[in-house]
Amino acid sequence: IGEKHAAEPDDAELVSLSKRLVENAVLKAVQQYLEETQNKTRQTDGSPVKTEEAASSSKNESDNDN
Repeated sequence: IGEKHAAEPDDAELVSLSKRLVENAVLKAVQQYLEETQNKTRQTDGSPVKTEEAASSSKNESDNDN
């Protein structure tokens, strides 16, 4: 029952795969954060931004709250 099959990955391989997945997820999150902050910077400069509509609608909602 406890025997390993040749196709099953060992613990070391699972650990390395897990580390790689976490690193990839962190890198993607950092890249997304940088893109969003760059978009906000461009918006304050007056340049067109992809998320301009979403940003302006959230601004309007916060203005209405005040």
